[in-house]
Amino acid sequence: MPTLESVPTQAVPTFMLSQTRVIRANRSRVYEAWTNPEVLKQWFCPTDKYCHDAALDTRVGEVYQIEMRPMSDAATSAETSECATRQSIASGNYTKVVPNELIQFTWTTCWSPDEKSLVTLTFKDVEGGTELTLLHENFNTEESRDGHNMGWASILDKMQIVLAD
Repeated sequence: MPTLESVPTQAVPTFMLSQTRVIRANRSRVYEAWTNPEVLKQWFCPTDKYCHDAALDTRVGEVYQIEMRPMSDAATSAETSECATRQSIASGNYTKVVPNELIQFTWTTCWSPDEKSLVTLTFKDVEGGTELTLLHENFNTEESRDGHNMGWASILDKMQIVLAD
């Protein structure tokens, strides 16, 4: 009688990042910065870009799309993709929303369309403002995680400046 041998399963590595900032603004204002497209457009993008457009419907199951463009309007090179030089688009669906406490959404970008990751934001009152923690998980590679880590650092730095009371 044949026996089935147990084949060990290998864990697939998942890459994640976490960043925490204290924003010198009340929690409802920090939450609004993530849910109001006009406010989000003031700060959401790395330092070398600006937020050209943002469409947000922050109900669970609904979608968002954020379009970032370079600060300079340099011509694109034939060897560089439109996404990398002219516009960068991030989009996804909201999976959890607890007003003034938590926002969670999927994250897909034009520069890595096969990667669907997950972003969770938590908002907590602390002395001097609001503690914002961003957890971004399920990256396909360390390189993607590291690139996003730099991007989020730049974005959150801008948020701190724009929302400072």
